Amino acid sequence: MQIKNVVLLSVMVLAIGACKKKQDGPAASTRNQWDGRYRMEGTMTDHSNAAFGWMGNTYLYTLQTSGTATDSLVSNDLAIPGIIIGNTGAGITNATFYSKFGLIMNFDAATNKVTSVINYYGQPSSSGRSAVLDPTGANSIDPVTKNIRVKFFMDETGIAGHRSTFDVTLVYLGTRPL
Repeated sequence: MQIKNVVLLSVMVLAIGACKKKQDGPAASTRNQWDGRYRMEGTMTDHSNAAFGWMGNTYLYTLQTSGTATDSLVSNDLAIPGIIIGNTGAGITNATFYSKFGLIMNFDAATNKVTSVINYYGQPSSSGRSAVLDPTGANSIDPVTKNIRVKFFMDETGIAGHRSTFDVTLVYLGTRPL
């Protein structure tokens, strides 16, 4: 009788362990080499509205694997794809962001290059915003530090030329937690 109870208890423990929910997010082995935590540094110019500008180099982001050579740039503060900028209108400085604008970055591991950027929310998004890589930028990955330099534009339907120019470095801080 005791052996039967021990066997039954063992089966129950195994069944409960097999039914336990796994952690959300991709496993470390399914993340690509650019996936990680970063601090964004650089410059940003809004050519259409001078009240919008760069907010500083203190905001944290993650690159989250979305394909074998693509990652979405997610703001830690927003908890969604987007980039923190500043609004200095009327003498008040506060953090804001362009709605419906976030990056998906495409990489080439063989050349350590950023090959393109697209808007996470659509190209263009419902607000008419698109992301375009600026070919005059470094658009490169340092294989030693894992820092990423990228220059890109935000275009917006109805605005001639590029609405905004970003010239940034994503400073690598380490891996994302599982």
